Amino acid sequence: MDFKDQVVLITGASSGIGKQLAVDLAARRAVVVGCGRSIARLKESLKEVRRHSPSSAMIGCDVSDVEQVRGMVAKVLADYGKIDVLINNAGVGMRKPFVDSELGAVEEMMRINFLGAAYCAHAVLPSMIARKTGHIVNISSGAGKIGTLNMSAYCASKFALNGWSESLYHELRPLGVKVSVVCPGPVRTEFNREFRDTEPKSPARLLVTPEAVSREIIKVIENNKFEVITPRWLAFLCALERHMPNLFRVLAQRKFRHYITGPLANDM
Repeated sequence: MDFKDQVVLITGASSGIGKQLAVDLAARRAVVVGCGRSIARLKESLKEVRRHSPSSAMIGCDVSDVEQVRGMVAKVLADYGKIDVLINNAGVGMRKPFVDSELGAVEEMMRINFLGAAYCAHAVLPSMIARKTGHIVNISSGAGKIGTLNMSAYCASKFALNGWSESLYHELRPLGVKVSVVCPGPVRTEFNREFRDTEPKSPARLLVTPEAVSREIIKVIENNKFEVITPRWLAFLCALERHMPNLFRVLAQRKFRHYITGPLANDM
């Protein structure tokens, strides 16, 4: 796929995967419009992006606020006339037993990780459907395929994103709009620093870099694939869980039981 003059809107473009993706797509001559909550970080991202794509821009936007999303998308359409690709990348994470989690934090995670993507797609879709072309790429997680200890809220938001993506695929394909979902393992970014430093730690073979994830996202767009799970070891675990769920749960319980806290934990 030739990305020249393609307008690509990336949420969560101020750091991590989003920033790397913005730079990589700009290097492929795309017009990149990134959004995020940190204006200072967006300015730093924009400096790198404009070295390759002078027409690119960054916009402050909290995707959990539907009115901000509508305003942001309206501005992009007014300034550029179209949005060819929407990449829903913005997200937050949390590793904590559900019983110890503040419900407000759980609600915020759903608003950002799932509803934020829904708000952006809902705002972008009318113009894509009218043009009979477009591509929505949702950045999910391996935690959206396999339930993980002490990550129930995060898993819920990513499971929701995966199911929504599959439904959208069937709705939008006949209308000319493509849908893809990318499920990476833990990424070596500030986003996952808390996850890396708490138990149980993710196996090293499941870790991926922002550069590797960015390459996979670009290949998904170029090859028009619906779903990619990366790295391959994670894809293998997801296949095992899907085809042998009972065995997988037994093995997972053996690994996780030492990290479960509570009055009944020692009786397990």
